[in-house]
Amino acid sequence: MKLAKDFLSRFQNLTPPDEALKSALAKAVQAIAGVPVTKKDVTFANGIAFIDCSSIAKSTIRINRAEILKELYTELPKARDAVRDIR
Repeated sequence: MKLAKDFLSRFQNLTPPDEALKSALAKAVQAIAGVPVTKKDVTFANGIAFIDCSSIAKSTIRINRAEILKELYTELPKARDAVRDIR
């Protein structure tokens, strides 16, 4: 007979879907850097979040990168596995 923890262990390694990551990242960028970002502006590739915005906004995001990632990781702890950098 299998235990419940054996059944639930396969769900432990799930990562959040891209839409949840995009909305959480957009909200974190808006809150920390003050740059208006929508979910359409965010794309992911190889653990890096690319944000499509102006060069001035990108500089502001780059300056506040640590705080943005910290906010994202507190909102979605599993995002640490999916996003490791913002560009």
